Amino acid sequence: MNNLKFALMLMCIGVLVVSCSNDDSEVVEPVVLDAGTLSGGPFTFTVDGTPDMVSGITLDASGLVGGNSGFVITDDSDMILGLPSTLEALEGVDFDGAGVGVCFIYHVVYEDGLQGLEAGMSLNDLSGEYDLSNSIMVTRGANPSASFTVTIENVITPKAYFSTGATAGIPPGESVEYSFNAGIGHYLNFATMLGQSNDLFFAPYENGIQLYDENGVAKTGDVTYLVALWDAGTEVNEEPGVGPNQAPRQPEPNTGMDENGTVELIENISDGFTYPEVDSMIKVELSHDGGTEFTLIIHNISNECSLVSPFAPGAWVVHGADKTPFFEEGISASEGLERMAEDGNNAIAVMELDENSGYVSPFAPGAYGINNPVFEEGMASTEAFEALAEDANPSGYENIFNTPVGAAGPGPIFPGDSFSFEFTAENGDMLSFASMLGQSNDWVVGTEGIALFENGTPISGDITLELSIYDSGTEVDQYPGAGADQAPRQSGPDTGAEENGLVAEETEIADNVPSIEHLVRVTITVN
Repeated sequence: MNNLKFALMLMCIGVLVVSCSNDDSEVVEPVVLDAGTLSGGPFTFTVDGTPDMVSGITLDASGLVGGNSGFVITDDSDMILGLPSTLEALEGVDFDGAGVGVCFIYHVVYEDGLQGLEAGMSLNDLSGEYDLSNSIMVTRGANPSASFTVTIENVITPKAYFSTGATAGIPPGESVEYSFNAGIGHYLNFATMLGQSNDLFFAPYENGIQLYDENGVAKTGDVTYLVALWDAGTEVNEEPGVGPNQAPRQPEPNTGMDENGTVELIENISDGFTYPEVDSMIKVELSHDGGTEFTLIIHNISNECSLVSPFAPGAWVVHGADKTPFFEEGISASEGLERMAEDGNNAIAVMELDENSGYVSPFAPGAYGINNPVFEEGMASTEAFEALAEDANPSGYENIFNTPVGAAGPGPIFPGDSFSFEFTAENGDMLSFASMLGQSNDWVVGTEGIALFENGTPISGDITLELSIYDSGTEVDQYPGAGADQAPRQSGPDTGAEENGLVAEETEIADNVPSIEHLVRVTITVN
């Protein structure tokens, strides 16, 4: 009996041992979490108000272990800033909104019950089972800024006269005509040699023919009474139509005897010869073709008088008051007039007149804006832009430039003068400005917007070729430099015909207006 009990006891002990041994073999080892490995970056952004997102981040999840997962964004003090749940959500985060500083991106895995994983808490205070991946750094740098100076210089070449052209030779009984534009205050002058003479020429009195009266009414009709026959005073006169040194018979140019005189009316010259009346040899007519356009017609009617003569090639010119483009009575003739009056060679005179004729305009006070365009192409002009572009009035803008450099007070800039203004801007800012082209109805030179930084570096240098001429679309255009409703000639502000158009780059620019780089030079420098 005792032996049986002992045997049973041994069996029980064996069962217990076996049972304990089996329990030990089924114990589960603690699970080790693995958040994987992030690739991509680092990233560097500029805090400039433009959204900045990360991209190209990948997660190696081949060994990923964890019941829950997501992403964590912290600052450089481990404070949690955001908890995007997916990679897609992470790439939608705007880091520009976090301001200047450094961020770190982690992937996190964790088990239920983790505490402290919320924005505003620190990674160092997490409590529970979790694992963090490696981090990717995101640097958010300050936006560069700079102080700039813009200088707008009027580089138009000053000219003495408005426009000019050559005239052809005119045989007896024939005529020629020339069209030109002229405005209130303009005069017409021309000169053409009387071929059967030594140095005589037809021309208006030295200051020319006034093209508009004091009421702005254009002169038209027969204006022969304003034309005279002049002696250039450069070659001794011979009998008209007979002299061997007159153009039709001279063996070569400039063969007559030098006179060394001055330009005088032939009626005041006592040379012993008789000349037909002016109006029996030449007829001059003017027609006004509308707007600022005129036509000059010169008739050679010498075939109807005693001295039949061709008229040699000459020149015409439109100019302002008190100008004497061809001659001054009582003063020696220029070389150009001498060659034209003696030999019918207008080359020098035409060249000299051409070099001294052209469009000249002031630039009016203007306005500028930073990220606030002075005008918008394709849109109707604002009231402020209309006043600036039509009447040189920038008062509707906050930022204006209106005083020429070195001047005591506000005013336009003429050739050689300049405006200058200063401002401070940041990377990403755009500069807009406009200044009225004074000799126009509603044109400005300017830009809707120029980037002030390139790749974070402030620009500097000549920006003229980034500018254009823009039409404000508010007043019907007239010929540049001649229109009665353009600022220098208009009777008052806003007097031209309404155009009711949109702001647009001007593409139909008259031939007399120089290209942009011959109108203005605009430079920008970093202070």
